[in-house]
Amino acid sequence: MTFWQALYGGVFRVGGAVVLYGSAAGLTPDKSTAYSQDTPGIFGTAEADDGFGSAVHLVDLNKDGKAEAVVGIPSENNDGCLWIARGTPSGPATTGSSSLCGAATGLTLRGPHGLFGAALPGAQVNF
Repeated sequence: MTFWQALYGGVFRVGGAVVLYGSAAGLTPDKSTAYSQDTPGIFGTAEADDGFGSAVHLVDLNKDGKAEAVVGIPSENNDGCLWIARGTPSGPATTGSSSLCGAATGLTLRGPHGLFGAALPGAQVNF
């Protein structure tokens, strides 16, 4: 079971994402941060089956040397959305974050869920 499928606040498949930092010794829970749609600064609210965090990608979108976190929410609003956390020297920040949903991009959606944001490319990014 992945984290996005787990029970959160009494609701199934709400979703979540965790940022873990690493060192030469490997990953560490020190400074780790968990995010959900109930985290201040993230749009929407945690709802059943949204799937927040089912895809996550770290990428320096604005080429400032700090990685933004792009998080997929494939069942949000029945068309799917992305949440983009602003990159800072200490990692992703919810303040100044933004979102983008499938219908707003002009996509023609099929089925009960558009699934925009269900898949993102992987990357290795150093903070």
